[in-house]
Amino acid sequence: MTTSASTLLPDAKRRDTLRWAFGLSVGTALVPLAGCGGSDDNFATADTLPDPQTLASTGGKLSLDLDAQYASQVLTIAGAQATAYPGVAKKTATALRSFNGQYMAPTLVLAVGNTLRIKLNNKLPANVPRQSKLAYLNHQNSTNLHFHGLHVDPKEFRPGVFGDYVVDTAEGGVLPGQSRQHELTIPLDHTNGIYWYHPHLHGSSNVQVSSGMFGAIIIRDPADKFITSPEIRERVIHVHKVNLNKDGKTESFYDSVTTDTSAFLLNGAYQPTLVMRPGEVQNWHFINTASFYPFNPVLDGHTLLAYARDGNVFDRKFKPINKATSTEFGNQQWPGNAVYPGGRHSLVVKASNVPGTYFLRAALAPSSEDKEEIVARIVVEGLPMTTALPLAANLPRYADHLPITDAELASHGGKQRNLVLAILEKTSNRLPQPVPDEGWFIPAGDGVTGFLVDKVFVSGDASASAKLAPFQSSLTTTQTVALNAVEEWTINSLNDYPHPFHIHVNDSYVVRVNGEAVTPFWADTLPVPPNGSITFRMRFTDFTGKYVWHCHALDHEDLGMMQLVDVIA
Repeated sequence: MTTSASTLLPDAKRRDTLRWAFGLSVGTALVPLAGCGGSDDNFATADTLPDPQTLASTGGKLSLDLDAQYASQVLTIAGAQATAYPGVAKKTATALRSFNGQYMAPTLVLAVGNTLRIKLNNKLPANVPRQSKLAYLNHQNSTNLHFHGLHVDPKEFRPGVFGDYVVDTAEGGVLPGQSRQHELTIPLDHTNGIYWYHPHLHGSSNVQVSSGMFGAIIIRDPADKFITSPEIRERVIHVHKVNLNKDGKTESFYDSVTTDTSAFLLNGAYQPTLVMRPGEVQNWHFINTASFYPFNPVLDGHTLLAYARDGNVFDRKFKPINKATSTEFGNQQWPGNAVYPGGRHSLVVKASNVPGTYFLRAALAPSSEDKEEIVARIVVEGLPMTTALPLAANLPRYADHLPITDAELASHGGKQRNLVLAILEKTSNRLPQPVPDEGWFIPAGDGVTGFLVDKVFVSGDASASAKLAPFQSSLTTTQTVALNAVEEWTINSLNDYPHPFHIHVNDSYVVRVNGEAVTPFWADTLPVPPNGSITFRMRFTDFTGKYVWHCHALDHEDLGMMQLVDVIA
């Protein structure tokens, strides 16, 4: 592949920590996101939130190499209960799997109709055998690549060229020393907004995403009139937690689930400072790249208006995000303001008119710990700004995201599926008894104790008579769907944890929560209420092939909480 040298983005002071040493294919470009301020701001306080490097398509194409490799970096790490500012933290030398030797991969900016080509090169060392008695967990250095939320082809659509292909066996995928060519064409009617990419090989996804192997994708629609002012800065913010062993590593699956979990990091920074002018308006995209924990944002003294979930804009309205709304988790508000693993929020942020120091907090949400965290400091200083807020009336509407009515559902087959996500005891009558000893559960003595031992992680038919099985089992089943069908699925949780449901390729039109009709909305990652249910409708259009639905708590997915979907013509 022909490459050219990379170029440092403008505003070097903000980006010195993100110099990106990798080759870009001819036809790519390095650009800042809209509205990025520079040294002319003359702030007295330094903005310390790192910005991911941004690569934009040119001539309708974006091509790059993405190398899976180890990287040695120093991260500032605090314990999970960072309730004060500044929190107690320490610099920690880490050696973690990465894309291109950095904590987070670049943000890729494409317009509808563009083509994205990524060559994934696995430069990780050979897999380490016998890390687990579960054979499929011994491939932590094999990998693949998922384009989370994109409506694109999931197949190997011509020899050696793959779309959003993730149905490798745990023993397969892109092995150390191998490469895989991905090519995606963004449909002309694709929703614009924030998406992301990350590894998705069953058994190694949690370790690799936990290590920082992820990057954002922004889809632009040239016809979008919602945010057009060059004064409005756009920021991509990965909200993440790490699990490190005593050597600053996350080597095995068990390292990723049995070690202490850090406080939230924003783009790899602990409690960074964001500087804004009084009255300034910015456009923030939160991506929850943590493996397990929800992020429930509250920003003191500012206006936060959510306008999209998972890249799906609301129907020409804003959702206020503040302290009062942060505790609303009823059926009509579910899941409140919280972003669960894999989910994204896009927000308009208007700084206070009063100079001073404010805090961005991670408030409590179902399944979170018993204290909130302070995750960033917002310093308001400098000359005031009078930029107008974007208008909700200018949010776009999309033909393929119109409401899915009862009539449309009935005229396209009307199939309903009732499915379940569950962590079960090995002795549960929902499992075949005796449970086959084929890697279904973690036995005692495999380096762990407590909640993992003799638990089985499953998904499948919710009917009481159906027997459930984990994804890695020979007894797992597939949801087979006809191309162009419209279906209604209900996902049930049998646990106190709100398992974040995610399906690849297609968005979900949510119509009921816990059986109660709600104002419908679109999403691609949504937590199932504890011991409750969500019901949504989907259009299976454009693409045949196999992909998956699963719990996006990636340790749950790696342990078996996933099923295949096979769309056939």
